[in-house]
Amino acid sequence: MSDSVLVEISGCQNPQRLGDVIFVHGLGGSARSTWHPQEQDNDNNFWPAWLGEDMLDVGIWSLGYEVEPFRWKGATMPLVDRATNTLALLDIYEIGERPLVFITHSLGGLLVKQMLRHAQDFGNPRWQAIVEQTKGIVFLSTPHSGADLASWIEHIRGILGASVSVEELQANHSRLRELNNLYRNQQQLSQIPMEVYCEKQKTFGILVVNETSADPGIPGVIPIPMDCNHINICRPESKGSTIYRRVKRFVKECLQVPLPKLQLQPSPEPVEVEIDETDSKKKA
Repeated sequence: MSDSVLVEISGCQNPQRLGDVIFVHGLGGSARSTWHPQEQDNDNNFWPAWLGEDMLDVGIWSLGYEVEPFRWKGATMPLVDRATNTLALLDIYEIGERPLVFITHSLGGLLVKQMLRHAQDFGNPRWQAIVEQTKGIVFLSTPHSGADLASWIEHIRGILGASVSVEELQANHSRLRELNNLYRNQQQLSQIPMEVYCEKQKTFGILVVNETSADPGIPGVIPIPMDCNHINICRPESKGSTIYRRVKRFVKECLQVPLPKLQLQPSPEPVEVEIDETDSKKKA
């Protein structure tokens, strides 16, 4: 894949939809397989499609873009450039005309934060609308202050050549510190509702994003530990999984999706009561 793509999953052509949900994958991911419990990219047995089934009045999208861990697998833009590229892509699909929620995994969360920062700074009214319409963000193992995965890849970079995205993910990278500090202290961005999840199981022997790195540092936002590793935390196996149920509720609250209408039961027929006038006169 060379160009970024916005994949339509469900409800995207409904002109009356109440809002949009955009899934944003991370390092080495794709628009479909990242979210699929079996890492498939050719069927809809995954939670973006499940959300579409459960929320018919919402457009479900998935962003695909090239972000490989090693240079030999493909070119990778620096985070700041990919953020601008993504804003231009969303503009094509008129994203920002309706309330919006992002569901992100790993580096995808950093991309969304950088994108919203650019949208504020660049003065483009259509891009600014994306910030105004962002009603919530889900961060699944997003390394707000760096990740140990970069340290692991550092050991083999001499052979494979780590990409610029991996270099930016190194723990306490100056660009990540700057982005995190700005996001925490910028009034509008820091007030966007968010849910944060972090893994408690190791991936290839490393806890990629621990609770400290997953914490965006915003008052009231608590990273929720999950019995997952960095790879499967974004791949719930069914609609009954904790992450799916919680994220669905969060999206509904952010987009204010109305509850299903109750089927009202018909009122019972009034009962006529006959009064014996003779008996009433006797009592009087």
